[in-house]
Amino acid sequence: MDKKIIKKGSAEIKVRVSGMIQKHKFDLKKEDSAFGKYYFLETDQPIVISELMRVANEVDFPVRAPTGFFFPNGKSPKDFVVKK
Repeated sequence: MDKKIIKKGSAEIKVRVSGMIQKHKFDLKKEDSAFGKYYFLETDQPIVISELMRVANEVDFPVRAPTGFFFPNGKSPKDFVVKK
């Protein structure tokens, strides 16, 4: 996990939407799971699934948008549990 994103509480990420590259703000949120609380990035903008998957892999954080919730390849909520 990127300490800068956790410290800032958000991230601005370039995303391709309808053929145009745009900057979208993703806010850092916490959610409960069976393994404990974990961080993820969330935006309210609808973004194509392939771009969300790319973003999740690029920033190594789970990403949520109205179109879905995606984890980086090979990772699950337990990989992002907040350690005390």
